[in-house]
Amino acid sequence: MQRRMILLAALGAASLLPALAGAAGEPTVSVKHRMDIKTPPGKVLVELTFTNQGKTTVWLPREMAAGTELTGARFDLRDAGGKPIAYTGKMVKRAALTAADYQPLAPGKMLTNTIDITNTYAFAKGRHNYNIGYTGPVLADVKQLDKPVEFPARPVSFIATLK
Repeated sequence: MQRRMILLAALGAASLLPALAGAAGEPTVSVKHRMDIKTPPGKVLVELTFTNQGKTTVWLPREMAAGTELTGARFDLRDAGGKPIAYTGKMVKRAALTAADYQPLAPGKMLTNTIDITNTYAFAKGRHNYNIGYTGPVLADVKQLDKPVEFPARPVSFIATLK
């Protein structure tokens, strides 16, 4: 009986650790990513919405938060059979990202950005089904560029008709 009480006490204490970490000054980070795909004639547009549900400012990759074109394969794009669709867009070789490459998002705020990916992935001509995913890296501390936290967006299925 005493062993069971010790186990219950230990489990109870362990359940309080996240709350205590937040109280001890550790940032509480919670970001929701949402993707919507729009396919006007001949185009594939990815609308990303970022919502900071945490208690501290977070930093998003500026390319995704405010950019209009990609500089590398940022999405996991696949056909209906699960085969990856090749990234064919611009590839920019550059130095490591700096704080200037991130966009701050204050607690409780939302940001939406639309990126045209029509010419950056090898979409097949005609009408086809696709699935797209985004891992959603976020920085909790812009001074720790090597410690992104991922908040993946829910994958989205869509139909594109391209000529």
